[in-house]
Amino acid sequence: MGTALRPTGFVRRGHVWLEDRGDGVEGWLGFGLSGTLDLTPLVGVRFRRYDEICRQLGVGVPIAPLVSVPLGALMPEEPVWHWNFVPGGDHAATASCLVATFLEHGKPYIDKHATWDALSRELVAKPASLLDFERARKLAITHLINGDVGAAGEVLREERERVADSGDVYARSYRGFAHRFELMVAR
Repeated sequence: MGTALRPTGFVRRGHVWLEDRGDGVEGWLGFGLSGTLDLTPLVGVRFRRYDEICRQLGVGVPIAPLVSVPLGALMPEEPVWHWNFVPGGDHAATASCLVATFLEHGKPYIDKHATWDALSRELVAKPASLLDFERARKLAITHLINGDVGAAGEVLREERERVADSGDVYARSYRGFAHRFELMVAR
């Protein structure tokens, strides 16, 4: 894969490939392994400012993108969800096909989401685009980065009310996050 991706500007960092977009933004390409030789590509975008706040709050997964989607979900017709690298097969052809598909469908996704202003406007306008278990955390941090502590507090309050009667793992984890967030903002 590295050889096929080299001309795109993406560089391998551990188990993912990253593209430096400048100003603390990175294009992100990861491969979920569904078998030893099947790759399920994900594309996304990371923002260092967002990652730094997550680190301070003790949440998130290091090197994970803020937004991501399976490459197959970006393909309009007959999506390919995984690319098979068959033992003894022509890996160069499969890698070239995957990279071509990424450049056609994945790179535009990264381009669209690689500016903080555009992405944060989209997340605030369409919060349902985020998964339920990450929505409040990601929106609160987004509002904080945008300098709107009041909106961040409102997101925290609404989610705290929603999970008030729950004792499940998510609710306990969320309450801890909200408490740490409020302490950080109060400093």
